[in-house]
Amino acid sequence: MRPAVAVAVQLRARWPLPIGPAVAVLGWHRVDLEGGRLAVPPSVFARQMDILGENRKHVPVAQLDQVSAVLAAGEFRARRVVLTFDDAWADNHANALGPLSRNNLPATLYAPSRLLGAAGYMTRAQLLEMDAGGVTIGAHSRTHPDLRACGPSDLEREIRGSKEDLEDLLGKPVTSFAYPTGLMDDRVVAAVAAAGFTSAVTSRPGWWRPTTAALRIPRGFMEGFSDATYRAAVRGGLNVLGPLDAIKLLASYRHGGGP
Repeated sequence: MRPAVAVAVQLRARWPLPIGPAVAVLGWHRVDLEGGRLAVPPSVFARQMDILGENRKHVPVAQLDQVSAVLAAGEFRARRVVLTFDDAWADNHANALGPLSRNNLPATLYAPSRLLGAAGYMTRAQLLEMDAGGVTIGAHSRTHPDLRACGPSDLEREIRGSKEDLEDLLGKPVTSFAYPTGLMDDRVVAAVAAAGFTSAVTSRPGWWRPTTAALRIPRGFMEGFSDATYRAAVRGGLNVLGPLDAIKLLASYRHGGGP
C-alpha cells in the first residue's frame, strides 16, 4: 500500500461515524512469502492475529454467520470485526490456522469446491482440519469463474453445486458465499439466493450495518500492513477506499471487464 493511502486509512479510522452497530469484515488471500500484493507474510499475519487477541475487549471478533441476527436485533452497540479467507490456499492451512487457534479467533474460509487438491490449494483433508479447528467453511463457487459470464445452467452448477459439494464433504449446512474476485451482478446475487445461501461477501470496502443487504456484505482485504495501518483497518479505515473502488468498478463495467 502506498504511504499516502496508508495515511488516509489511518485518518479514516478516527472518524466517529457511523453511530450504532457496525461491523468491519476483513479478508485475506495468501498467508505466505509469495503470492503478490495481497499475500501477507506468515510472521505479519501472526502479529495481526495477536493484535486482535490482545484487543478483543475493545474490538471483539465475531463469527460471520452470527452477525446478521445480532445486527437485526440491535443487540450490540460496540463495533465488531469478522475475519474471512478466500480461495482455500494451502498456505492458509499451514500458516493461518495456528495463529487463529492460538488466539481463539473465529473465521470463515471460502473454498472453491472443485479446486480442492489442485496445486497450491488445500486438500479435502486439510479443509476438514480447518473445519475441525473452528473455522467455518463457506462456498466460493466450484471453479472460481467470473459468474457474470456464466449461462443459466453453468451459473447454477457453480453456485448451488459448490454448496452441495461442500455439504457432502463436511456433513453440515454451508450457508455463506463469496463472489469469485468480487464479481457479481443482480442475476448472480439472485442465483446465490436461490441456492439457499443466507449471506454473501463482496470485495468492496464498507461497514456492514443493519441496513446492509445480506448477500452484498462489504469487505476490505488485508496486506502486509504496518501495525498502525492494520489497527486502523480493523477500525474501519479501509472504508476510505470505497469511493475509489466504486469508480474502478464502474469503469470495468463500461469496458466489459472486472475490477
